[in-house]
Amino acid sequence: MTARRVPVGPFEVDDLDARRTVAAAVALGVRGGRSRFYALHVGGLNHRADAGFVEEMNSADLVCADGGSVLLLARLSGARSIERAPTTDVGWDVLHGMAAELGRAPRVALVGGEPGLAEAAGRVLAAAGAADVVHTDHGYHETWQGPLRLLREADPEVLVVGMGAPREMHWVRDHRHDLPESLVMTCGGWFGFLTGAESRAPGLLRRSGLEWLARVAQAPARLGPRYLRGAFTVLAIAMGTLARRRAEGATADGRQGTQAATGERTSRVDPSSRHSSSGESEASTPTISSPSHIGGPAERVTDRR
Repeated sequence: MTARRVPVGPFEVDDLDARRTVAAAVALGVRGGRSRFYALHVGGLNHRADAGFVEEMNSADLVCADGGSVLLLARLSGARSIERAPTTDVGWDVLHGMAAELGRAPRVALVGGEPGLAEAAGRVLAAAGAADVVHTDHGYHETWQGPLRLLREADPEVLVVGMGAPREMHWVRDHRHDLPESLVMTCGGWFGFLTGAESRAPGLLRRSGLEWLARVAQAPARLGPRYLRGAFTVLAIAMGTLARRRAEGATADGRQGTQAATGERTSRVDPSSRHSSSGESEASTPTISSPSHIGGPAERVTDRR
């Protein structure tokens, strides 16, 4: 499945609705091999000056909009189909979709969070029949050589990384060649939601893209500054997007105007395209567009108009 990508500041996101986003991720997972499925939210937008992070995001196989701010900016940039696809929702759908395709629960590894968090999240997924959890690990090793060897030996089909953006993307980028042949799906704080350490917002807030209000209420000291900074980030990207689209529109209008004017001038210097009422060509009746009456070649007519 090939999707059109639209710019959101320096990032690019796939113009897909939630259903097609899940289908694309399932296809990547079932196909096998290394692939990356990332989600962009306001926390990621705040790190738009991080060149390595931006490059890693834009090189991923699939990038979805995880948050109302990204959705708004993508639509402002010309997206037609995009919908919110937060990992806390589509993570379940991807695993269930792969299970349906494989005829069994996919082998899943979870890496990230404080010691014990990934293990607890894995138990929730396994109990729901969504995953055959083959490996879990925390995200705070000083060196990763040994933990990555154990991860590869577990041979997961899906590797879920929950370290928060941009750290989880940098982690994948730094260790890409040491990771197993699997679908890498970053998930931010999903492990906390799975274990009940954090609570989801009411359905109305989730559907309206205002889940961030509930998140800030639960952790104001940690998330308040992120979303405050995010408001200015979104405003700056929106203004840049509007300026870019205006410039693109002006360029397109200029090209159309040039083409129209060129066509008009060509018709004026082409005597064979006109005929008099008597049916004879007007080339026999001298006019201003006739080269013989301006003392030079026909190109000069075009130059003077």
